[in-house]
Amino acid sequence: MKNYLIIFVVILFSTITFALNINILSPQENAQNVDIRTSFRWQTIDAEGKELRYKIYISEDANIDEKDLKLENIFSNFYTGDVLKPETTYYWKVEGVDQDGNVYSSKTAKFTTRSLRAGDAYIIIFEEFDKILPLDDNFLGISKNKVELMNANKVIVKTVDFEQNIEDGFLTSNAVFLVTQSETFVLDHSLEKKAQLNVKIKGLAGENIFYSENEIFSISDDFQIQKQIDFNNIQKALVKDGYIYLLTEDKFVKMNSNFEAVESYDFNDKTFDFDYLEIQNMTLFPILTNNNIILLDTNLQKMSQLDFQIETQRYQRKIYTYYDKIVLLSGSKNLNFYDSELNLIRTFTYEENFNYFVPVNKDRFILVGESIKSFNLEGNLVWNYSTINKFQIINEPLVYDKGLMVGVKDFLTRFLIFYDDFDSQYYFTRYIKEKMSLPQPIEEIVAPPSTVTVQATPITPQVTEITPEPTQITVPEPVEETITVPSTPIDVTVEPTPSTPQATEITAEPTQITVPEPVEEVITTPSTPIDITVEPTPSTPQATETTPEPTQITIPEPLEEEDITAPSTPVDITVEPTPSTAEATELTKIFSKSFDEYIYGSLYDGENFYLYGYEGKNDNWDAKTWKMDPYGNILNETSLYAQNTDFFRDAIITKDSTDNSKNIIYVGDTLSYGLNGNAYIVSLTEDGSVNYQIDYGDIGRDSGISITNIDENSYAVTGNLFINKKLSDIFVSKYLNDGTRIWTNNFGGNDVEIALDIKNSQDQGFMVFGATRSFGAGGFDVYVLKIDYYGNMKWSNVYGDSNDNIPVGVIKEGRKYYVLFETSSTPMSYGILEVDELNGFGDSFEFSLDGSNKFLGFTTIDEKYLAYGYSIENGKKVGIIYEINFEEEKVEKINTYTLDSDFEIISISKPENQNSIYIFGNTTINGINNIVLIMDIL
Repeated sequence: MKNYLIIFVVILFSTITFALNINILSPQENAQNVDIRTSFRWQTIDAEGKELRYKIYISEDANIDEKDLKLENIFSNFYTGDVLKPETTYYWKVEGVDQDGNVYSSKTAKFTTRSLRAGDAYIIIFEEFDKILPLDDNFLGISKNKVELMNANKVIVKTVDFEQNIEDGFLTSNAVFLVTQSETFVLDHSLEKKAQLNVKIKGLAGENIFYSENEIFSISDDFQIQKQIDFNNIQKALVKDGYIYLLTEDKFVKMNSNFEAVESYDFNDKTFDFDYLEIQNMTLFPILTNNNIILLDTNLQKMSQLDFQIETQRYQRKIYTYYDKIVLLSGSKNLNFYDSELNLIRTFTYEENFNYFVPVNKDRFILVGESIKSFNLEGNLVWNYSTINKFQIINEPLVYDKGLMVGVKDFLTRFLIFYDDFDSQYYFTRYIKEKMSLPQPIEEIVAPPSTVTVQATPITPQVTEITPEPTQITVPEPVEETITVPSTPIDVTVEPTPSTPQATEITAEPTQITVPEPVEEVITTPSTPIDITVEPTPSTPQATETTPEPTQITIPEPLEEEDITAPSTPVDITVEPTPSTAEATELTKIFSKSFDEYIYGSLYDGENFYLYGYEGKNDNWDAKTWKMDPYGNILNETSLYAQNTDFFRDAIITKDSTDNSKNIIYVGDTLSYGLNGNAYIVSLTEDGSVNYQIDYGDIGRDSGISITNIDENSYAVTGNLFINKKLSDIFVSKYLNDGTRIWTNNFGGNDVEIALDIKNSQDQGFMVFGATRSFGAGGFDVYVLKIDYYGNMKWSNVYGDSNDNIPVGVIKEGRKYYVLFETSSTPMSYGILEVDELNGFGDSFEFSLDGSNKFLGFTTIDEKYLAYGYSIENGKKVGIIYEINFEEEKVEKINTYTLDSDFEIISISKPENQNSIYIFGNTTINGINNIVLIMDIL
């Protein structure tokens, strides 16, 4: 008996000693002041060759359960998730699952997050709205033809649809004003309609006063509206200290509570805007006109004047007040501070464009534009929020009790709420609308509620989606609606598309090319922000602003290339200088080599193009990239020589915020690494140096197809994972910019799935497009997957008939996607399918073209949908571009490009502020593939 006991103890001891352990690395147990955007890291000990997939649980409750699962099926020992709440205690743990289904769990670690810091974007709303307004603790999202109420957890709980497009929206303490092209609807905070006005209002003057272009109205607490007075060409109105101050195109008027004009000031110039500042118990009104700033007191007596040499309408000035100062944002790059007598006291000049000035407190301010930056009054940067792409600001920034709300758009639309040390007293007195005391009762003149219909946000019952339960709120919960699948399209015929690499293009949105602005003349423009000391000047009413003539804009001539040599692996290839034709409106350039060069696409970063594909020598392809300036000069070439065939199929640009360095991440295929070929990911610097390279796959022939930026720190890749060397699934993987894989997931059925493209969705997830033979009507069908932030599938759907229906390209517009697909027939036909992130498949139409045509890509330029590729004419490939009008279901040939030999168009793009489009493709001369650039004007 004792011997048995000893054996049992030894076995138990061995099991305990050598059992697999998962150790928490960070945040560790009882960690304090943890960053709200922290990374979760862990370590696996004694894995003994086991491959584990991990699950991450994060909770505010010590009793962690399945509802706290944040992510599963990841391979890395690292996870960066959503922004955490500040000053909050969390509990987290990790579970690992091996190939046999055995589960290994870490201990639970408790940690507390830090308090907010200036510049923290601590609330992010990923929604395609035109405007978001904070409504108590909720959010009101306004888009073209509907308004949606979101609770504090950003869950949509109510939707109101409109027949007309909504152009603007305003809030008071109890009313919502929604403005269409010809009407204004007034709703309460639960989005119940209370009134309707057959007038398009322009803005709010006070809590109970609003105005249109030619009228002023009042509204009572019970939503009765009364027109008070007519006034032509109202620019802006404001209730201040019991009076209404009204700016028209040529007049500034002060009215009492009876809407009687008590003072008036006439201008000999066009007006633009006004603001007010309070200094020494006195209120002053700076008015911006086309040629000057005029400062008036409350009796509308002129106190001072500052004249411009460049007209406001040419210089895009904006006027603000900042405590006892007046601020002028001129030409988007010059910021001038004036005292209450319009004497210049400080000026800053910036290298990027800013659209808005936002006060923080007496020591600091924020500029919002191509980036979002906070400065102190000495011009020093306090904090910065930016990405690799320049921001497009969606609407005017708003400061409220939770911080600064800014809507931005780069590769993704989102609304950010920034924390900073805002002067709450300053904003309370300035931005809480004053209520006007009205001596007379108001007569109701509004129509009864009738035209607004309320619908719940649609959710498909055909797919699985896990949605957080909305927090308790006084509005209805959403209900489910069915997604309507489009009817079966017409029959067509095509040979099945082989799963060999095809020339596809995902064209990134071009970065804006900025032309220098004229400089507001107060000082000589410094290279960095500086303070300017100004001698005191008498407070004469005719102080002038000295402004130089706009600086001459000189377009630099392109430089000749230099021979470039670099070490092998990667290899830079010496390129002979080529003459530049910067002034040519059309250019055709063939880059001839004695060996194959073939591209799959191009990428533009605002300065240069990056092409990617392969070079072919002997029997192998080597993955290759080219950097080219806008004049067609190749700046460098980088080949990654390896043992077998490798090539790049797609690319993105990333930026390191610490040193502003730029990297390009390419995705494609490799046969040089892995068992039978893997997906291939390589990060290169601008000059072609390798940062890292990754290969990923199973035992079959795996491919990397498409890549997309997620945010400034991460990206996602999709491709094909071949199982048992014959059947494939679609895979999606998320990586950090440094190459760390966060998670990967596979999708598909019991046959073949082929990936084409991946796009970011508005809820921080992804839309994946491809083809499937596992589901659908037969042959290959269009296959669309909606997956969430963590890589879990929310829904999928297929579209097609008994023939092969293969996607060619995808264009994203907000929540909608337009898929160009080809259908096998003789001749081949094509179609357009509309896909919505929430509602699934929408409208579609199909079309045929004369002759033999093959589309290779689909993009949008100047709001036109353009399909491109080649047609066969007289036995030769000819480049083609077609415009597709989805609304009218029309297709029109734009242009044909004929070379001496075969030519196919691989990508087209049009940089902003340029007239020319850049057409990249491939031509075959004497059996050798060469790259082609054509510059043309459509």
